[in-house]
Amino acid sequence: MRSASGDSGIAVARRALRMAGITPIRHDPGCEIDHAERYLRATVGPGLADEVQECYRALANTCLVRQCNRVLVIGIATIDPFYHLAGRDALRSIALAGVPADFRLALVAKSAMLIAVYDAAVVEAGRLGLQARRFQSEEEAERWLKS
Repeated sequence: MRSASGDSGIAVARRALRMAGITPIRHDPGCEIDHAERYLRATVGPGLADEVQECYRALANTCLVRQCNRVLVIGIATIDPFYHLAGRDALRSIALAGVPADFRLALVAKSAMLIAVYDAAVVEAGRLGLQARRFQSEEEAERWLKS
């Protein structure tokens, strides 16, 4: 579908994101990665296991390439929350590859089923010497990332 100016819906959405201070990096079904003002923001899921895993791999790669020190992950699970264990694996990978000393990871579970999975990721982050927390809302997570 085209807007009155002849742009596709995707082009219009990307322009709106840029106006909001957000730069789109990847927008696939079940995987949206954007660079917000002071952090990398990813919405992961819903999707099948391989789609969720690929999104976490893409997020880890983007984080390493851009030397991110703040990451917000918003997870959605409708099939199996254990697909999101790939996020914990991606966290290990970036920790081994090296992240800035002030690295912070904020996790927001949009599906109640994801709470335990994200809590396990927070524990793993602590073992790796990284700061991570799970939040009830995106707003709380953003405040912590910006502090």
